[in-house]
Amino acid sequence: MGKYIRPLSDAVLTIASDDLWIESSAIQQLHTTANLPDMQRVVGMPDLHPGRGYPIGAAFLLRRPFLPGTGRQ
Repeated sequence: MGKYIRPLSDAVLTIASDDLWIESSAIQQLHTTANLPDMQRVVGMPDLHPGRGYPIGAAFLLRRPFLPGTGRQ
């Protein structure tokens, strides 16, 4: 057992055991998502895997509310 919460940068964390394999493209998508406007923190969960441009199995903290599918904040 080791540390389960790993900071990868100021805005990117992963929550996973030491022996869990995570695809590097999913990690890259976390970093890309963290650079979006109003994004404060991006957290990859144990089921993290790459999606179509953005990671699946992640949580996102924004500076203000966002309404998915509407393009409105």
